[in-house]
Amino acid sequence: MSNAMFFDSVVSFAGTLEYPSSRGIFAVNGLIALERQSVATDPIGSTSVTFQGVAAGSEIRVYSPVGEIAGTETCVANQSLTWPVYSNGSPNNIVQIKIINFAYRIMDFPYTSVTGNQTIPVQMEADRWAYNP
Repeated sequence: MSNAMFFDSVVSFAGTLEYPSSRGIFAVNGLIALERQSVATDPIGSTSVTFQGVAAGSEIRVYSPVGEIAGTETCVANQSLTWPVYSNGSPNNIVQIKIINFAYRIMDFPYTSVTGNQTIPVQMEADRWAYNP
């Protein structure tokens, strides 16, 4: 007696499979799991940053090395923005934040993103030379 099994035909696969934009396991059916493997450049999470003290009506922009990743044209007081966070040491975690309001001096500063909720205290300085009739 043998422990081998014989299949007289092979079942062919037909149809389509949607390829997800996120990585990880995306389809599980019994003993089969389809997965799109993560790579080092994939985000590991996100951060939600509250700009405490920002003047309502300001423009806030967040730039990573690849371009703008978050922003709003006209914010509310204590505006929150969310953007992706990458693994430790990734240059994509170092972002440049710009806050623009015609009545205040432009703020432009670097920020290192970490996962979770964060608060950045903002002290906007009046622009003595601004003229906005």
